[in-house]
Amino acid sequence: MMSDPSIIDYVARDEANNKLVLIIKETRPWQDVRTMHAQLKAKIDSYYGYIMDSAFAREYPGTDPNGVVITLFTTTQPGPESIQFFQQVRQVLARDRIGFDYIVHNSSFPGGSAMLQ
Repeated sequence: MMSDPSIIDYVARDEANNKLVLIIKETRPWQDVRTMHAQLKAKIDSYYGYIMDSAFAREYPGTDPNGVVITLFTTTQPGPESIQFFQQVRQVLARDRIGFDYIVHNSSFPGGSAMLQ
């Protein structure tokens, strides 16, 4: 969840686009957007630090930032203010060739997560 920046929620491989996808899951409704945006920023900052760390290069050899997408999976539709925030996140990450996307998916998430090293 976004509220815990020390955990990478999921890692997946997008074979069709040859990308490594770092997934952030969120099940709360997008009501307290200031808090949620702050938590999302903290989570993305952690993911960014992980992507730029030499440990990431050792764990995923040959994957540079251009081969990474951070994707937010949320179970509820974000409002216009959050969508605008996501666009700002996308622009900032694009400076380092890291992708960002969000997907609204109504079903629950499978269990499991990975601790940041």
